[in-house]
Amino acid sequence: MNVETLIGSPRSVRLKGVVRENSRTRTLLFEEAMETCSITPGQFLMVWVPGIDEVPMSISHWDPPILGFTVAPIGSSTRALCAMEEGDWIGVRGPFGKPFQISQSDALVVGGGVGAAPLRPLVYSLVEQNTDVTLLLAGKTAGDLVFVEEFEKRAGDRLSLEIATDDGSAGFQGLADMATEMLCDRCKPEIIYTCGPELMMYKLVKIAQNRGIEIQASLERFMKCGCGICGTCAMDSDGSMVCLEGPVFTGEKLRELTEFGRYHRESTGVKKEY
Repeated sequence: MNVETLIGSPRSVRLKGVVRENSRTRTLLFEEAMETCSITPGQFLMVWVPGIDEVPMSISHWDPPILGFTVAPIGSSTRALCAMEEGDWIGVRGPFGKPFQISQSDALVVGGGVGAAPLRPLVYSLVEQNTDVTLLLAGKTAGDLVFVEEFEKRAGDRLSLEIATDDGSAGFQGLADMATEMLCDRCKPEIIYTCGPELMMYKLVKIAQNRGIEIQASLERFMKCGCGICGTCAMDSDGSMVCLEGPVFTGEKLRELTEFGRYHRESTGVKKEY
């Protein structure tokens, strides 16, 4: 493998569109010129924001040749991305990472806030292979939810949409783990896929373990290279790197990682308790 391939074939792309998902969150779309580019749900890009920084972004849209990611304004880089308009330029590398392992078993897909981003292409892949999918979109308030109108229109025989908000402003009133327990009783899923706040996913892994359900979760960590060079995203207890062994991990693997659900790391690598 040559160096350019290892680091994800860096290229500059011009935004073809910006979709307003809610008052804060945006999906940025661009044309992927690499003819060999192949995307699997759960993978991510390293996105360079000119003059600011490079950050990992989960792929939320893949309709060749249009590729996209969904971003909420959290730090300086993501705020700059959310302020961009059609015609602006960014840099991208990738795709990187271990994707979701797509099963034909009945699935419960749980997205917390903008964590629904990598789950969007997963849901479509599952439905296309005739898997029965229950999709739970959860957030603190109705204003934090993404893709609701889109999936309401797509709901049908194979796809059921459920909503949960902490404050009850839409759907079930309660936390995502509470709604997940309810849906496990109702739908009897054989596998759970999830992405969102880590404490939410930690609870879902416990629920899956207690019920004997397989689970896969997409994690977020600081990354500087995306390809296993810098080691910034390494996790205790075995040094698993989220950019290579993840971002998608099985429940079995997550139970081995002592950091999961307990610690996160600052950009310098300093561990902080949740």
